[in-house]
Amino acid sequence: MRRLCVSLAAVAVCFALPLPAGASGDFECSPSWRLRHANLSGCDDMALLGPGNDTRTNLTMLLFDRRGSLPRPGKGTPPPPLGALFDWRTFSGWLVIRPENADSEYSSGEGSRCLSKSSGADAFEAAVNAARLPGGEGAALIAARRQINPDCAKPSDGTAVTAVEGQVKSPVGKAFAGYLAGALAFYDGDFDTAASRFSGLGGARDPWLRETARYMTARVEVNRLQVGMFDEYGIPRDFKNVHQNVVDAADAGLRAYLKDYPKGLYAESARGLLRRVYWFGSRRGPLAAQYVALFAQPAAARALNDVDLAEEMDTKLLPDLTIGDTTDPTLLAVIDLKMMRTADSEVSAGCCGTPITLDQITGQRAAFAGNMPLFDYLVAAQQFYVGKKPAEVLRLIPDAARQSSFSEVQFSRQMLRGMALDAVGDRNARGFWLEMLPGTKAVEAQHSAIELAIAYHDERTGGLARVFAADSPVDDPTMRGMLLMYVADAGLLRKQATGAKAAQERQLALFTLLYKELSRGVYRDFTTDLALVPANAPTDGSIYSLQTPDPLPFGLFTKPTQLGEFGCPALKRTVADLVAAPGDAHGRLCLADFFFANGFDGYTLDASPAKEDLGGTRSLFPGGNYSRLEVYKSIIADPRVAADDKAYALYRAINCYAPSGNNSCGGTDVDKSVRKAWFQRLKGDYAKSRWATNLRYYW
Repeated sequence: MRRLCVSLAAVAVCFALPLPAGASGDFECSPSWRLRHANLSGCDDMALLGPGNDTRTNLTMLLFDRRGSLPRPGKGTPPPPLGALFDWRTFSGWLVIRPENADSEYSSGEGSRCLSKSSGADAFEAAVNAARLPGGEGAALIAARRQINPDCAKPSDGTAVTAVEGQVKSPVGKAFAGYLAGALAFYDGDFDTAASRFSGLGGARDPWLRETARYMTARVEVNRLQVGMFDEYGIPRDFKNVHQNVVDAADAGLRAYLKDYPKGLYAESARGLLRRVYWFGSRRGPLAAQYVALFAQPAAARALNDVDLAEEMDTKLLPDLTIGDTTDPTLLAVIDLKMMRTADSEVSAGCCGTPITLDQITGQRAAFAGNMPLFDYLVAAQQFYVGKKPAEVLRLIPDAARQSSFSEVQFSRQMLRGMALDAVGDRNARGFWLEMLPGTKAVEAQHSAIELAIAYHDERTGGLARVFAADSPVDDPTMRGMLLMYVADAGLLRKQATGAKAAQERQLALFTLLYKELSRGVYRDFTTDLALVPANAPTDGSIYSLQTPDPLPFGLFTKPTQLGEFGCPALKRTVADLVAAPGDAHGRLCLADFFFANGFDGYTLDASPAKEDLGGTRSLFPGGNYSRLEVYKSIIADPRVAADDKAYALYRAINCYAPSGNNSCGGTDVDKSVRKAWFQRLKGDYAKSRWATNLRYYW
C-alpha cells in the first residue's frame, strides 16, 4: 500500500488497492541519514542495490548495468543534483525530463479505446489518399471518418458511416467503408460487430487495411477483456474473475499479428497490449518473458525508456512475481532484494513478512551463470541485512575499492563491504571509504553515498573534527549541518561560525552555538559569543531555516526591547542576571518567556535524530535539551522562590496544556490531576495575583 493518500479524491481507493511493489508515493520525504536501509520507507533510495530501495530504483540500476552504462541525467533543463538519499520520483525525474503536458505512450496500455481516435483518423486518411479511389470515393470516406467523434461513453452518430457504405462501389472503397463500420462499432463498445467487420478484412487488397484489420481484430479482444476491469478512478479491480477464454483470444490475435508483422505499423503497441493481456490474465511467466525480451533492447528500439519500463513493470508484474516465475537474473535480483526487507525500527515492526533465506538465494546459482558478481552480492546482502553477519560479507566480497569508476553492481559490492568493515569495527574502514571516493566522480549519487559513509564513520569513531578539517572529503552541506546541529561541541561550533567557507554553514553554526549556550545554561559564553552577531541582524525569518541559505533571525538574541507579560527586560539583561545568579527564578522565567515568545518550543535543536542516523550519537555539547515545563516544575517545587515568581510559574505550567490538553512545552508530561492541583494552588495560595485572576481553566 502507498504510505499516504495524496488527495481527497484518492482517499476512497487508497486503502482498497495493493499498489506497485515498492512504490514510494508522492509525499514529502524525510530521509533516514544512514547507509543500512533494511526496509522500504520511500525516501531512502541510494545508488547501491538494497532492500530499502524502491523496487523501481533497483530495477532501473540493474538495467543500466545490463547495458554496461552509467546513469546520466535526462536531456533538457538540468535537474537538481542527486544526493546520497532520494526517492523514486526524484530519481526518475533526474533520468527523464518530461514536459509538464507529456502524455503517456499508447503502447504502455489500452487505458481507453478512444485513446487512438486522433492518430487512427490521420492514418485512415493517409491510407485512403494513397489508395487513389475513383469517383470521389476517397473524399466521401474521409468525410465519413471525420464524423466519427467517439467518447467511449455513449453511442456515436453512425449516419455518415451508413451512408458512405451505400455510396462507394469499388472493391477497395467498400473495404475501407467496412473498416469504418468496424471502427464505429469498436468505439461504441459493440465488440461482436467490430470483430466481425475487422476479421472480414483479413484478405483485403490494400496493405494498410489488411494489416490494420489484423491488429484491430486483436485489439477488439483486449477491449472485450477489460470491460469492467477498472473503477471510476481508473484503478484496476480484482482480476480473479477474468474470462480466460477472452485472454486466450486476445493473446492469440496479438501474437498472430506480431508473427506476420514483427516490424509492423502497430508492433510496439501490440507488444504493449500483449503485456496488458498477460497482466489481466495473471500469467506471470509469459509476462515476465515479455519484459526480459525488452531488457535486451535499447530504449529507443523498444519505444519505452527505462523509467517508463520500470513504472509499467511495477504495476503489472513485480507485485506478485515470485522466484519461481522466472530465471532471469535481473528479475531474480529485484525479487531477492525485496524479500530481504526486514523491520529496521519499532515503527516498521511487522512490515515485511518472512525474509528470504540463504538457501533460497543459493538455489538460484544456475540462473546467474553469466553474472556471478551479482549473485555473490545477493548472497552477501542476505547475510548482511537478514543474517546480520557482516564478517560473511568480508569473506564473500573481496576488496576492489580502487577503481576509476564503478558499475552499479561493482559499487553495491564495495559499499556493502565498507558497511561490513564498519560493522565489525575494522580500523581500516575509513581508509577503504577514501580509496573508493575517486572512482565515484562520474556519478554524483555514488559520490554522495561515500561522503555519507565517511561522515557516519567519523561521527562514530571520535573523529568528528575530521569532517570539518580543511581537507575533508565531506562537502555535503546537509550532512555537515546535521553534525553541527546535533553532535558538535561549543569549540567546533565556534570554529565553524567564524571559519567555515560556506556562509550557510557559518550562520548555522553560530545560531546553534547561541541557542545551545542559552538553553543549556552556558550564559557567560553566550554573552561573549553574542559579539559574533552582526549589527542590524534581522529579527524576521524562520528559526527553522538552519539548513537553507535564508538569513536566520539573529536579531532575536540582540533585541533591546522588553519581552512578554512578566515585564522581562531585554534578553541581554536577563542573561547578565543569570551570569551573576544562574539559579535565579525570575531570570529563568524570563528566559523561558524568550523561548516561548519566539517559537522555540519543541525546537529542532532540542531533538535528535534516531540513534542509527547521522547525528544520532550523544551530543558533545554539555547539558540536556531545554524544556519550559521542566523549568516551571523546578520553580514550583522550590520553597525559596518569591510569591509572584511562583504564581507565574504555576500559571505558565498550566498553560503548557492549553487549549488541547497536550503538552507544548517539552519535558516529562504530568497527569491531569497534577495540573488540577497546580490550578487549585494558584487559586488558593496566590488568589490575589493577576495570574490567578487571569486563569479561569486548567487543561
